[in-house]
Amino acid sequence: MTDDKPHKSLYEALFDRGFGELPLMREKDGKILLGNLVMDKGRLAFKDRGLLQGLPLTNVATCFDLGIIGAIADVSGNEWESLTFLGADRCKIPVDLSSTRHRVLGGISGNTGENLLSFYGSVYRGFQLLLDSNLLPVVLPVRLQTENGLTGLAVADFRFATAPLPVVSKVYDLVRASVDRNLTLSVEEVDINDSDFEAMFGNFTHE
Repeated sequence: MTDDKPHKSLYEALFDRGFGELPLMREKDGKILLGNLVMDKGRLAFKDRGLLQGLPLTNVATCFDLGIIGAIADVSGNEWESLTFLGADRCKIPVDLSSTRHRVLGGISGNTGENLLSFYGSVYRGFQLLLDSNLLPVVLPVRLQTENGLTGLAVADFRFATAPLPVVSKVYDLVRASVDRNLTLSVEEVDINDSDFEAMFGNFTHE
């Protein structure tokens, strides 16, 4: 497991694009912590949410290898303002996914037809797809190379951890709150046919 201290420049760049909204799971002094990056007196600091107190480090070890399902990166030139989430097939993951796991992830698609393995889009839409698919995304302090040559941070499925159901529920609530605060749908992301449009907006378009 790696810590965030050697890579402050990467963390600062990600923080400028909203990384503070996303849950970060890290190890410190033999303990596993889950929280957010915050700005404190002009410097980045990690704020633990206290959700994983008492959970042994060994219980989350699988999240750091077998549980990696993608990455977040600071990609410019997109229509979304947030960080970008890239699916597993768009990253160089140090541990190969099993063929079974790969097939399972490959079968997950969103309402717009985006496949989880090849997903490329807003981190909040990506996390929404993961949550809707019963996956629980948390960011790890593990650097990954993406297909476009950038360095990002790994995203893992917290459900790979061995944790009591109340803990999983609290982590879910934290991730869901972040997505709900930031997720917005653009016109391009909503497919509305003529009859649906008429039903919703007819009273405003007719004189």
